[in-house]
Amino acid sequence: MTWPRSLLCAAAIPIAVLLAACSDDPAEGDAIPLARGESLGEMRQQAGEALARYDDAIAEAGPSATPSMQPPPWDAASPPAGLTIESARGSETGSRLMVTFTGSQRPATEPCGADYYAEAVESDRAVVVIVIEQAHAVGEICTLVGYPRSASLNLARPLGRRAVLEAKQGMPVPVTPAPVTD
Repeated sequence: MTWPRSLLCAAAIPIAVLLAACSDDPAEGDAIPLARGESLGEMRQQAGEALARYDDAIAEAGPSATPSMQPPPWDAASPPAGLTIESARGSETGSRLMVTFTGSQRPATEPCGADYYAEAVESDRAVVVIVIEQAHAVGEICTLVGYPRSASLNLARPLGRRAVLEAKQGMPVPVTPAPVTD
């Protein structure tokens, strides 16, 4: 299997270097065709903003309290980029995480299909998971969506007690404590 350059880069370098060094320019070998307005750079920036909002909510609530999170306001004409994860599974001691979301029924090799990849933007308090969709064809109109899908990813370090946030609005998702072995 050939991994897109951006995912190889994300797995190999710390986040500070990742944001500066990985390109989302398809001419530089990035194999994932993204919809307009959904570049990896935009999604990583959105994830960084979600981490900052979460850190602010923790600071306001105090370290022992559950933070009160509100999604950021956005214009319906230009909603946040990316797919929303619904839940996650991983152990505190493991660095493998599996996320679930709603997507296409078929793989990208078939009409109206899509393959999905995930990457994480991490902080000491939370992990934001970005789900990247590789569709069969750009601009293809499909009605075969709404199926449960999942993607696994490796974290830079074990999950620990960090929250898992979805990238689209930065909200926490439920985490089932179980090892991921796929």
